[in-house]
Amino acid sequence: MGFLSGLSAVLAFRTVPTTIFLAVIYAVIFSAVLVTDQLPSVPKRTLGLDFQQAYADLHEVAARPHPFNSHANEIVRSYILNRVKDVASSHGHVSVDFDLSSNASWASGLLSTNPYAVYYESDNVLVKIEGSDKEYRESGGLLLSAHWDSVSTAPGATDDGMGVVTLLSMVKYFAENRPKRTVVFNINNGEEDGLNGANVFMEHLWAKIPDTFLNLEGAAAGGRPLLFRVTSRAPLASWSGSHPHANVITSDAFKRGVVRSGTDYSVYEEFGLKGLDFAFYRGRSRYHTKYDSIPGMAGDQSKNSLWAMMEGTLSSSLVLANDIKGKTRNESAGRASEPVYFDLFGMIMIVFTFQTLRIVNIVLLTVGPVILLMSVYFEHIVRVTSRIRSGYYRAANDDVNSQNFVACVIATVKNVIKGCFVWSKFWIALLLGVGFQLLLVVGYAKVNPFVIHTHPWLVFVSALSLAYLTTVLAVTFPLTKHGVVPAPEQQKLSILLHQYVLTWALLVYTTSALTIGGTYFITVWNAVVLLGSVLACIEGMTGAQGFEDEEERRARYVRGIRYEAVSNGEYSHQDAENGHQDSGEVEDAEPTEITPLVAQRSEPAPSSKEQGAIGWWIVQLLLVVPLPVILASHIAIIVLFAVNQTLTDGNSPFGVYETLSIMALFIVLPIAPFSMNMHRWLNGIVLIIFVLSTLYTYLAFPFSQETPLKIYFAQSVDLDTSRVVTALTGPRQFLSSAIIPRLPSAYNQVINCTVAPDKLGLQTCKWEVGDAFVPSPGGGKDHHGLDIASSMKKWVSTSIERTGSDSAHIKVHGLNTRSCTLQFSGRRARDFNLTDDNGKGVRRGSEVEQIRLWSRDWEKEFEVDVDFAEGVDEKIKGRVSCGWAEYESATVGGGRTGGKIPSLEEVILFLPEWAVVTKSSAALFDASREFEV
Repeated sequence: MGFLSGLSAVLAFRTVPTTIFLAVIYAVIFSAVLVTDQLPSVPKRTLGLDFQQAYADLHEVAARPHPFNSHANEIVRSYILNRVKDVASSHGHVSVDFDLSSNASWASGLLSTNPYAVYYESDNVLVKIEGSDKEYRESGGLLLSAHWDSVSTAPGATDDGMGVVTLLSMVKYFAENRPKRTVVFNINNGEEDGLNGANVFMEHLWAKIPDTFLNLEGAAAGGRPLLFRVTSRAPLASWSGSHPHANVITSDAFKRGVVRSGTDYSVYEEFGLKGLDFAFYRGRSRYHTKYDSIPGMAGDQSKNSLWAMMEGTLSSSLVLANDIKGKTRNESAGRASEPVYFDLFGMIMIVFTFQTLRIVNIVLLTVGPVILLMSVYFEHIVRVTSRIRSGYYRAANDDVNSQNFVACVIATVKNVIKGCFVWSKFWIALLLGVGFQLLLVVGYAKVNPFVIHTHPWLVFVSALSLAYLTTVLAVTFPLTKHGVVPAPEQQKLSILLHQYVLTWALLVYTTSALTIGGTYFITVWNAVVLLGSVLACIEGMTGAQGFEDEEERRARYVRGIRYEAVSNGEYSHQDAENGHQDSGEVEDAEPTEITPLVAQRSEPAPSSKEQGAIGWWIVQLLLVVPLPVILASHIAIIVLFAVNQTLTDGNSPFGVYETLSIMALFIVLPIAPFSMNMHRWLNGIVLIIFVLSTLYTYLAFPFSQETPLKIYFAQSVDLDTSRVVTALTGPRQFLSSAIIPRLPSAYNQVINCTVAPDKLGLQTCKWEVGDAFVPSPGGGKDHHGLDIASSMKKWVSTSIERTGSDSAHIKVHGLNTRSCTLQFSGRRARDFNLTDDNGKGVRRGSEVEQIRLWSRDWEKEFEVDVDFAEGVDEKIKGRVSCGWAEYESATVGGGRTGGKIPSLEEVILFLPEWAVVTKSSAALFDASREFEV
């Protein structure tokens, strides 16, 4: 074998080289994406931050659940206040304000069916570090924000303990390394119950200083934090430090309502500040549960997660706090300035605007087809000219003239039909891919919808392997047992052209409705397919020069006499199936009178076309495949771990599985132009992987102790009837059959199950409990052993007086609580004022059904003047309630105080090990009574 023959065997467009190249490319991409997606370890040098102190702070902040309406909340507040005062005492440019004067009222959810208003009294801990540049001491500063309150069922290590201790570290860092711009820290309270701490901060004098912000949050429990959202392009200039992790797809999810939760970012953005939202997003199964704790994170994950938060915050804050030229703040307003951004392998950030993306799209949509059509035209002209010069068409015509005319017509029709099938294989592969992915999605949604909760990788592997099988098998499927198909180079060009049409159509859609920045990978995909198609046309032109030699090489030789095997430039499907399309072996001809008894064979030297094929397809593969796969894989990893545990929050399984299936298709489709050369052994291995992963995920139990099912708890007490009702919310498949029957309080009780009103896809089951499970608000003598009904009357005291035809004065007082609510029925409130709130209230015209009252002091009597909108009923009706959010006592001022909720303790004790309890609303239980005046 000569040198060219040996090189051809290794690098020509054949089965083995193609399979190896594609396998290596995907292996490298997947490995790089997965490795760089891991949490970085804490380095020995922590960039001037005191990591050990921050980790010690986290043990204090996340020692126990500490919601706003709990005494443990005051313990955490005192610790934070003492820490920042210690820093301020040593630095004259650092000021601390324990804000006990700011109050705020506002309306929320006005476009929903249950609009409500909020009155909130601040107890935020604020720190101001004066900038060294005098111009930026009173304006143009930076706001760093995090909240210290947790929910009632979680210690809050990541939500938002790590954010808080990161800010404590940044207070010390900027105190010792004075920034040029003033930095304000809002370590706030009450975020979990409605972003209250951020709203009331905007009433403070220091809120006028910053024009840029960085908010630290935890929307999950642990893992690698992500840049959630950004208001505009300018602040992103700060997000280019070490290990950046960001993608515009998460911002798209918030804008389109896919993510329904909120963070303090929303408040600052509403008030006109420009900034960033940095948050944890993985591990939703542990979010708001007892596992959102330091012990709840395996190994060094708690340390690594904390360091990732600290490193990203320091990197961004240094740029934002020292930007006196306005690079991270000043920009043009409008849609055009909204950013499109993503990181590559956690190493670099790519940032541009929607306007830039639109311009590039328009250029590709208009110029791209012209370039491609010209390339295809010239490739066709060169090929036809070459065939004419070789005498191929003359020989073909002579052959046709020697045959029966009718037989020729029939043969021509058959060839046209076969040709249409061959050239449409890409679209058949696409349709089969979409169809089978849809069947896979329906299968998961119907058979085992929650399996992705614990086995996200296996589900994704199942979708990827199915996408591969439908793509490769559809392209390589033979027409007949001995049918003929175009040469691989011709098929490659054909599929590239069809893939270009697909990406062009997708680009038309994303450009005409450009509201999703995450479609940037469609732009890149279209561009690289265009380049690959042009190169394939150039390859066709250079290959056509050797057409005559190619015809000679495909001829049959017997004793030096030439016989045509295939006169139209096509090769046997049997050869294609065996990977020998250009083997060089001489085929046996039908025996004639001159056929020798012993078969004669010859080995022609590699043709010019074969030599030209070496390298062309490799360049095309490196252009078309890696970049789209890299971009799609980055998005897929974020989506996979952001949504896999959201079904227990009420998300639709169809939406979750459809999203992953679409990403699987986008990752696999780039190989389509080269898939006809994939080795059958690899296809068999992928088929086995698909069968095993799908069967396992269809049958596996969806939850475990490490990835538990969240069950939502709430309890209500009707003070008018003394009825106590426990409510659990969760998936129907498990709540009624595997959880509630375990609870002693539910034995022999009537269980009423309905669709959960605020969590789609889940159900809420309620039942009345006996005296042994009646809760206690705490703060005094336990009501057990006394008359329970008499004791309950003291929990909520209220007085309602009509002050006009459309107004009333309401007093409400709750035992051992800081939170009460006024709920109206029939007539909505349009304005309200509190007696000690200096006349502040919601804006006129905001009609609400509920007023939520939050006090910084315990057992405050709220006095509220309410104006009502006109209604059909002259009477003013509603319900007054107060809530309690602690079930464990805490030591405050040398004494034990807190609440006790036997039903919650029962749920914690009797839940299966693969389930965990979380809160359903701000209050673990509330007590209410009706009113009518």
